[in-house]
Amino acid sequence: MRHTILMSILLATCSVGMAQKNTGDQKAIEAQIDAFLYSWNKHDFSDMKNYIAEDCDFVNIVGMHWKGREDIQYAHQAYHDQFFKTTPMEKRSVTVRFLKPDIAIAHLLWHIGAFDAPDGSKRGDNDDLTTLVFAKRKGTWLITAMENVEVSAQAQPFDLVKMRQQSKQ
Repeated sequence: MRHTILMSILLATCSVGMAQKNTGDQKAIEAQIDAFLYSWNKHDFSDMKNYIAEDCDFVNIVGMHWKGREDIQYAHQAYHDQFFKTTPMEKRSVTVRFLKPDIAIAHLLWHIGAFDAPDGSKRGDNDDLTTLVFAKRKGTWLITAMENVEVSAQAQPFDLVKMRQQSKQ
């Protein structure tokens, strides 16, 4: 009996410690997301090394696949210098799921302001959903992969999973 009580206390202590660690790690990941949004909104990506891993993969909303921080930073800065000069980005929500103590997936829902696309069409003023893979390297959470998609307002009423969840309520 005493062994069972001691084991229960030990497990509870470990669970609290893990929850506190994840809370701190979650805040650190959210801070890295905020750093990316800060760079976007100031239209200057010179600080990208602080939140993007050197070997990161980035797939943008139109399917361009950039490999490595150097190309990711170049592309972001070039597009901001040309098309996104005044386009704001606003965080709507973030969820984080830890796969391992040093690997996490985050989903970021953000709103991008309107802009003129390279082909001259008007784009933006919509929500995007971004999947980010984070790895903790030398104590710092860095984005190692990122891909975003436009949230289609026209398709949302036909989301079968949401419809099923609503029918269960």
